[in-house]
Amino acid sequence: MLADTLHGTLDGFTIAVTRPARQADNLCRSIEAEGGQALRFPVIDILPPPDMAPLRARLQNLGDYQLGIFISANAVHHTYQALGDQPLPHGLRRAAVGEATARALAAHGQPAHILPAAPYNSEALLALPELHSLQGKRIIIFRGGHGRSLLADTLSERGAQVDYAEVYRRVASGSDPEPLYRAWDEGRLDMIIITSNEGLRNLFARVDASHRGHLLETVLVVISERSATLARELGFTRPVIVARAASDAALLEAAKCYAQESR
Repeated sequence: MLADTLHGTLDGFTIAVTRPARQADNLCRSIEAEGGQALRFPVIDILPPPDMAPLRARLQNLGDYQLGIFISANAVHHTYQALGDQPLPHGLRRAAVGEATARALAAHGQPAHILPAAPYNSEALLALPELHSLQGKRIIIFRGGHGRSLLADTLSERGAQVDYAEVYRRVASGSDPEPLYRAWDEGRLDMIIITSNEGLRNLFARVDASHRGHLLETVLVVISERSATLARELGFTRPVIVARAASDAALLEAAKCYAQESR
């Protein structure tokens, strides 16, 4: 089995994990369980909206919608935080873009009704038959501010009325890059895991000119071909490994496969 073959293949590898701090623990523990060293370097911080009033007003009208789509586990967390003790309306069907999002909904006692298959993204969700005949339906998308518009645009083209509930915001993290610099200077930073184009741009901007060359020569593990394309546009010269999905398990598997092949 693949899992047995790859067990322990991260021995001696240092991998920077750029997930937001609150989301990084599981992946970091998994890397360390396989013998690797996880270097936490969040490039995005997740914060509540600066003004909660518009969000609370939107959430008061959830009974008007037939479907709610949750873009991420962060969207679930911040939605329920804003709702307080109030659950989502019983008649609101719930769709999760990925497995972690579905787990977050289940943890709140309201499991997802709709979940796409890997690679767990907007395109996979849009491919489901439940999201094709939407004339007259009202859909609300729970997300962070300024996300991709593909989902809303496509659902609107299919006849739905789509609104956003922007339940959190993403800001560039002020993480101290010195641990990255030390790892590069000591020749021991082997991979960086990046889970969004925004995160990749933030990482690129955060590394100063004296270490930019080291960054561009580091192997990246990403979750989409879009990120792989952006990495090449930014000048990354080493392989860009695209995980089969955005989950921690898929990211770990991609890192282990590369580590085994590179030995």
